[in-house]
Amino acid sequence: MDLRDATIRIYESSDPGDALHALGRSLADCFGVRRAVWLNADARPAAAWPQDAHLSPALAAFAAEAASPSVRPLASDFPANAAENAGDAGDAGADALALPLGENAGALVLVARSGAFAEMEKWEALGKAFALAAGRHRRARQVEEERDMLRQRAEESEALHVLGLAANRTLDPDEVLTLVARFTRTLLGAHYVTVNTLAEGRIRTVAAVGLRVDATADDPFAARVAAARKPLTLQADESGAVPEPYHAAEGMRVGLGVPLALFGETFGALVIGYRRPYDLAPRDTRLALTLAGHAAVAISNARLHGALAQRTRELERANEELRWTTEAKDRFFASMSHELRTPLNSILGYQSLLLEGVVGEMPAQVKSFLERAQKSTRNLLHLVNDVLDLSKLEAGKMELVIVPARVRSIVEEVLATIEPLAAARQIAVEVAPWPPLPPIETDADRVRQILINLLSNAVKFTDQGAVTITAAHGGDGVSGDGSLAGWVEVHVADTGPGIASENQERIFHEFEQIVGATSRGGTGLGLPISRKLARLLGGDLTVDSIPGHGSTFTLRLPLRPHEHH
Repeated sequence: MDLRDATIRIYESSDPGDALHALGRSLADCFGVRRAVWLNADARPAAAWPQDAHLSPALAAFAAEAASPSVRPLASDFPANAAENAGDAGDAGADALALPLGENAGALVLVARSGAFAEMEKWEALGKAFALAAGRHRRARQVEEERDMLRQRAEESEALHVLGLAANRTLDPDEVLTLVARFTRTLLGAHYVTVNTLAEGRIRTVAAVGLRVDATADDPFAARVAAARKPLTLQADESGAVPEPYHAAEGMRVGLGVPLALFGETFGALVIGYRRPYDLAPRDTRLALTLAGHAAVAISNARLHGALAQRTRELERANEELRWTTEAKDRFFASMSHELRTPLNSILGYQSLLLEGVVGEMPAQVKSFLERAQKSTRNLLHLVNDVLDLSKLEAGKMELVIVPARVRSIVEEVLATIEPLAAARQIAVEVAPWPPLPPIETDADRVRQILINLLSNAVKFTDQGAVTITAAHGGDGVSGDGSLAGWVEVHVADTGPGIASENQERIFHEFEQIVGATSRGGTGLGLPISRKLARLLGGDLTVDSIPGHGSTFTLRLPLRPHEHH
């Protein structure tokens, strides 16, 4: 084989180490090559022929520093190698050829009999061929390493995805934490893994794989990791054991602990143990932290689920108590309706008979006392009726009787009722020019109740001036179901003291009375009941007032109430 054939063989080779062995055997026969050594970029032997061939430090340094192909005699420049070759080949005459292979490829060193490297151009071509083979091999190794790294990352991502699905599928923390321990041992190549959680100031092992004995004792290392809130490691000392009896008993040589933390809260620690020497890499810590995050999520979810279950039980008990209280209240008001209103109506009846003189004339003073008693009885009956109405409205048990009605007729009936009160206070109640209004569908009795409340309040709180009633109509049209879609408004205006803006919503709260109003009497239920009734009828009740200039209450009613009313 000549140098041309040797160069072609190198070009065709996929492994420079195999090429070097084939090259050495061939060149030994043709050119008397005795040593062939490939030095890598660090000047360390990457391959050699024969396998036990080596270079002296001086010769290796010379080859690593050579900028171009160079031939040097061994006897004078590298006596150590010359003596070795003389002993092996029986010939002290030998030369060393250094062929630089380029950046990151190192150098090729050949040792042969003197004069073997005469045709330098052919040896340079051989060196270039070997450099290309070494470059191909290096790139192939890089590709393989990247492929392995990508495969490893894909496997890790798939495992983390499966673990995430499992963590979201179940609320059982034991199941998820056991999965975390198994995945951690597999992905990190560990011998055993423990998951430890904090509870009542202590740390205990809640899941483990690979332990030789059951984990029943507390783990001080896990406690230190949880307290430090950062990854910690353990390394075996000269005796071959780690300085933690808990893990020394498991044969740990190298250990890694990472905290189980989520949103600033630490739940415990994940401990990974190796029973052989192992070089922990940053990738191991990052992956362990990711796995610990899944464990922390599982623990957090379990705690939230427990708190939610406890809260649900508390709400169920509260709802049961509320239901019982509501039923008791309904029974109480039903009883009060019968037990209070019936005797009150009887008292009023007997009082009327006495005042009418059915049993004979009474002295003036007795008659005066009886009239006061009758007035108080009517107020008490009115209060009972208000409380019962409010109870029905809040319970959703107020029944409506929707019939066609005319607002003007309802207003006239209310005026007849309120006239005695207005006359007693010498307050004029005026009705403004009435516009033409369409009939409405509503509960006339409830509308009458609202207007009586509004007019009674207006007369009661007006010392000078008058009370005015006006009406308006708007929103003509037809709704989607073919019904009338307009509305009617009734305005009740007075010239009383007015209501401050901060109190205009308070007057619609139950039993709420603004300062200065209590002296006028009342229970604080009339306006709240009136607004609830107005909204139950599909409308609303609002107020517009300026202190010192009176108030205007507006009752808006739809021409036809919506179906849900």
